[in-house]
Amino acid sequence: MLARNIGIIGDGATDIAIFKKISECILSDEDQNNVTLNYIELNRQNIHDAVDKYCREADKIKDNYYLTGKEALALKNSVTRTIFGAFADFESELGLISNRDIILVTADSEHTFSHPDDYFKDWRISISNILVGSIEEFYRAKVRENYTHEYLPVVIPFVVFPSTEILIAAAKTDSQKFIKSAYGKKPRELKQLLYGTTELQTLREEELKKNALDFINSESIGRIFQNIPESRTFIQTLSLGKYII
Repeated sequence: MLARNIGIIGDGATDIAIFKKISECILSDEDQNNVTLNYIELNRQNIHDAVDKYCREADKIKDNYYLTGKEALALKNSVTRTIFGAFADFESELGLISNRDIILVTADSEHTFSHPDDYFKDWRISISNILVGSIEEFYRAKVRENYTHEYLPVVIPFVVFPSTEILIAAAKTDSQKFIKSAYGKKPRELKQLLYGTTELQTLREEELKKNALDFINSESIGRIFQNIPESRTFIQTLSLGKYII
């Protein structure tokens, strides 16, 4: 049976569980069931604080230097270091990595939109470009260390606005109801709406499954894609992995 290793960087256990379920739905071959997905939680790595700092500082930028200013450079450097750490942990766990393997670099932005298209305004969309720059810096360094592409993982970034709860809200409902009920809410409000609590560490496994994970399936991935702009490149890139192994 073919195998693929997937490392996940996330803000916490709930976020990692959500991204694991999303990637399972996209990558698994439901008809053939001939691919084993081996998940590794890269718990020592995190980009949340760097993303949060950039969001707060970028909101104050008046000169439109979202990609070239010191704030962007600080974010890129921080994320690059995190990817290096994640790769080291991944390599230590697996021994040998190949380009079939994937590292998901995810974080909540904690920044609220009033409408999905707000993602395309001002500095928000720049985050994905900065993270791609971090990934390119990682590959550049590894090439200098004489790694070849066959022995490096595919690194896929995804920063969610404002938090992973927005993905579950999109998975649960039709688009009009979703936009009305979820957009504009702060992360704590979304947590309360979906889970009935803001203290996710108190959620039992069965509660997380009932209130979130059970709503993620092949059909609801389409609703996430339709309603969450920042998810689209992530979903499409990850979808390639279903056919390339």
